[in-house]
Amino acid sequence: MNKILKIIFWIYLAAILFFSFSPFVTQTPVSDKILHFIEFFIFSILVKEAYRTSYWGSFFYSVFLSVFIEAVQYFLPYRTAEYADFSADLLGITSGLFMYFVIKLTYLELTSKE
Repeated sequence: MNKILKIIFWIYLAAILFFSFSPFVTQTPVSDKILHFIEFFIFSILVKEAYRTSYWGSFFYSVFLSVFIEAVQYFLPYRTAEYADFSADLLGITSGLFMYFVIKLTYLELTSKE
Protein backbone atom coordinates (compact mmCIF):
# COMPACT_ATOMS: atom_id res chain seq x y z
CA MET A 1 0.00 0.00 0.00
CA ASN A 2 2.81 2.40 0.85
CA LYS A 3 4.41 1.90 -2.57
CA ILE A 4 1.11 2.74 -4.27
CA LEU A 5 0.78 5.89 -2.16
CA LYS A 6 4.29 6.96 -3.17
CA ILE A 7 3.43 6.47 -6.85
CA ILE A 8 0.22 8.48 -6.41
CA PHE A 9 2.21 11.16 -4.58
CA TRP A 10 4.76 11.53 -7.42
CA ILE A 11 2.07 11.56 -10.11
CA TYR A 12 0.16 14.21 -8.14
CA LEU A 13 3.33 16.28 -7.67
CA ALA A 14 4.10 16.06 -11.41
CA ALA A 15 0.56 17.23 -12.21
CA ILE A 16 0.86 20.16 -9.80
CA LEU A 17 4.16 21.26 -11.34
CA PHE A 18 2.90 20.80 -14.90
CA PHE A 19 -0.21 22.91 -14.38
CA SER A 20 1.66 25.49 -12.30
CA PHE A 21 4.32 26.16 -14.94
CA SER A 22 2.44 25.54 -18.19
CA PRO A 23 1.78 28.56 -20.43
CA PHE A 24 -1.87 27.82 -21.08
CA VAL A 25 -4.44 29.14 -18.69
CA THR A 26 -7.64 27.21 -18.27
CA GLN A 27 -10.85 28.91 -17.29
CA THR A 28 -12.54 27.32 -14.31
CA PRO A 29 -16.01 28.00 -12.94
CA VAL A 30 -14.55 28.45 -9.43
CA SER A 31 -11.96 30.82 -8.05
CA ASP A 32 -8.37 29.73 -8.50
CA LYS A 33 -7.85 30.35 -4.77
CA ILE A 34 -10.24 27.49 -4.04
CA LEU A 35 -8.23 25.32 -6.42
CA HIS A 36 -5.02 26.29 -4.59
CA PHE A 37 -6.66 25.39 -1.28
CA ILE A 38 -7.79 21.96 -2.52
CA GLU A 39 -4.47 21.29 -4.27
CA PHE A 40 -2.41 21.78 -1.12
CA PHE A 41 -5.02 20.22 1.17
CA ILE A 42 -4.54 16.97 -0.76
CA PHE A 43 -0.77 17.41 -1.16
CA SER A 44 -0.12 17.83 2.56
CA ILE A 45 -2.08 14.67 3.37
CA LEU A 46 -0.37 12.73 0.58
CA VAL A 47 3.14 13.67 1.72
CA LYS A 48 2.22 12.82 5.33
CA GLU A 49 0.76 9.43 4.46
CA ALA A 50 3.11 8.34 1.64
CA TYR A 51 6.35 9.14 3.43
CA ARG A 52 5.19 8.91 7.06
CA THR A 53 6.67 12.30 7.86
CA SER A 54 5.92 14.21 11.04
CA TYR A 55 3.25 16.90 10.97
CA TRP A 56 5.93 19.58 10.97
CA GLY A 57 7.82 17.80 8.20
CA SER A 58 4.69 17.58 6.05
CA PHE A 59 3.95 21.22 6.78
CA PHE A 60 7.41 22.43 5.76
CA TYR A 61 7.61 20.23 2.64
CA SER A 62 4.24 21.58 1.54
CA VAL A 63 5.16 25.19 2.29
CA PHE A 64 8.46 24.75 0.44
CA LEU A 65 6.60 23.51 -2.64
CA SER A 66 4.18 26.44 -2.47
CA VAL A 67 6.98 29.00 -2.16
CA PHE A 68 8.94 27.28 -4.94
CA ILE A 69 5.96 27.42 -7.31
CA GLU A 70 5.25 31.07 -6.61
CA ALA A 71 8.95 31.98 -6.96
CA VAL A 72 9.22 30.26 -10.34
CA GLN A 73 5.96 31.84 -11.52
CA TYR A 74 7.39 35.24 -10.67
CA PHE A 75 10.04 34.76 -13.38
CA LEU A 76 7.74 33.26 -16.01
CA PRO A 77 6.42 35.91 -18.42
CA TYR A 78 3.09 34.12 -18.89
CA ARG A 79 2.38 33.49 -15.19
CA THR A 80 2.07 35.70 -12.12
CA ALA A 81 3.06 35.10 -8.52
CA GLU A 82 0.50 36.21 -5.96
CA TYR A 83 0.57 36.42 -2.18
CA ALA A 84 -3.10 35.43 -2.21
CA ASP A 85 -2.18 32.14 -3.90
CA PHE A 86 0.38 31.44 -1.19
CA SER A 87 -2.20 32.30 1.48
CA ALA A 88 -4.69 29.86 -0.05
CA ASP A 89 -1.95 27.23 -0.20
CA LEU A 90 -1.06 27.79 3.45
CA LEU A 91 -4.70 27.54 4.50
CA GLY A 92 -5.07 24.31 2.51
CA ILE A 93 -1.92 22.84 4.09
CA THR A 94 -2.97 23.61 7.66
CA SER A 95 -6.56 22.47 7.04
CA GLY A 96 -5.42 19.23 5.44
CA LEU A 97 -3.04 18.35 8.24
CA PHE A 98 -5.61 19.31 10.88
CA MET A 99 -8.26 17.11 9.24
CA TYR A 100 -5.74 14.27 8.98
CA PHE A 101 -4.93 14.65 12.68
CA VAL A 102 -8.61 14.69 13.73
CA ILE A 103 -9.51 11.68 11.59
CA LYS A 104 -6.47 9.73 12.78
CA LEU A 105 -7.20 10.59 16.41
CA THR A 106 -10.86 9.61 16.02
CA TYR A 107 -9.90 6.33 14.35
CA LEU A 108 -7.43 5.48 17.11
CA GLU A 109 -9.98 6.34 19.77
CA LEU A 110 -12.65 4.14 18.16
CA THR A 111 -10.33 1.19 17.62
CA SER A 112 -8.94 1.31 21.16
CA LYS A 113 -12.43 0.87 22.66
CA GLU A 114 -12.99 -2.44 20.89
